[in-house]
Amino acid sequence: MTITGEKDMEIARKQNVDILLVHPSLDVEQDRKKRLTIRVDKKIPNQESPPLGMGYLIAVARQHGLRAKFIDMGVSHFTVEDLLEHIGEVNPKLVGFTAYTVQIKSAAFIAKEIKKRFPALTVCVGGVHATVTPKETLEEFEDFDFAVCGEAELLLPKILDSIDRGTPLSDVAGVVTRDKKEFSRQAIERLDDLPFPAWEDFDLTDYQGCYPHRTNLELPMTTSRGCPYSCVFCVRAFGQRRRSRSVQSVLSEIERNIEDFGCESICFVDETFMFDLKWCNELFEQMIERGLNKKVTWSCSTRVNNVSPELFRLMRKAGCYYVFFGLESGDEKILKAIKKRITIDQIKNAIQWAKEARLICVGSFIIGLPGETAETVNKNIELAQELDLYSITFPIAVPFPKTALRDMAVRHEHGLRILSNNWDDYGKQYPGVMESDDLKIEKRRELQKKGYELNPKKNIEEYIQRVFGEVPDNCRAAVI
Repeated sequence: MTITGEKDMEIARKQNVDILLVHPSLDVEQDRKKRLTIRVDKKIPNQESPPLGMGYLIAVARQHGLRAKFIDMGVSHFTVEDLLEHIGEVNPKLVGFTAYTVQIKSAAFIAKEIKKRFPALTVCVGGVHATVTPKETLEEFEDFDFAVCGEAELLLPKILDSIDRGTPLSDVAGVVTRDKKEFSRQAIERLDDLPFPAWEDFDLTDYQGCYPHRTNLELPMTTSRGCPYSCVFCVRAFGQRRRSRSVQSVLSEIERNIEDFGCESICFVDETFMFDLKWCNELFEQMIERGLNKKVTWSCSTRVNNVSPELFRLMRKAGCYYVFFGLESGDEKILKAIKKRITIDQIKNAIQWAKEARLICVGSFIIGLPGETAETVNKNIELAQELDLYSITFPIAVPFPKTALRDMAVRHEHGLRILSNNWDDYGKQYPGVMESDDLKIEKRRELQKKGYELNPKKNIEEYIQRVFGEVPDNCRAAVI
């Protein structure tokens, strides 16, 4: 930016930020096409939810008097050159990337371009991949100055303070540097202490929702962090110890979302939303008592072993319209091998009870889990047909870093082997980066294609009319 006078200097000062948070994309058009392909219905936007983690970080920054800005490159159509120009305009003290495994190489490439243009600028990386493999990430990608290991809301103010003071970042617990020998993940004990996500800093018209809510605005929420279960394919970036917000805190955020942003639907994105049933019952009853069930619809995901007909009926009364189930397999032996701790009977019962409560049911079966054969995958496909869900996905098993599944594949248990360590290929639909003696990668792709062909995408209006016979009141917004 060329400064031509005092006015321009003032503009430049106003534009400066302390931290620029970035969600990476190297091909915004390709990312847009990917989002379109995973829609259940072409007419219904989904998988486009505002990033909850970034909302929390911006709110925490503001709470500490820091200036933070977030760029979602794919959603905002920011090219790498656009980002570089923007960095020159806002002059951040720190650029922080958030990335899943499949995005980490894109983040690293952009970090390299930033370092070329602004060699003195500090660049860090957080998100799931860096949290579980901080040392390995820094060894693989030299342009990240440090990695954030754990829940960054605790660390952000300390990191900026360290940069301002010029003290070693390695002194900050939860920050991992190349010369740091010991480190541990940082976890927030009292989630109620967090400020609500700073949605006022987002253009929410860019994010049309995670699930097919069919309202003017859906916002994501989380009521807990951590998952106490031990499924072999899961990373559990928030750890295995579950921490929960109070019911009052959750209700206050729902009311804030309605009053301040005109929110009409909530997507609960917890790893284990339906865990403490006493807590759930209190939340749902309070939503009914406060009339929130008349103001918002909501969706969630849950396991099949912690539910009942009464619970689903209460959920529906409280405003729920849509439930995602992680089913994983239609074979009892596979379910035991992956430590899912559910049974086929529990799967069938949960879906039946949810349908009887007139909730839209969706789910997922993973192809290529330990011990998988073509026969067991066909059981998945047959069970999916029997369950008659609104939407069903068939991701190919991915040996993500630091999962038990990856350890199995490294040890060649169940004949498993990893085909590629190219993180760009670590998406769940294609191309697949693991196979076994009993199920080669080509067969996995073939069976995935068969699964989708025999369980095609459905029209939501037709599906609800066929399954429910009529449109339930709390589903009406989802179909009108």
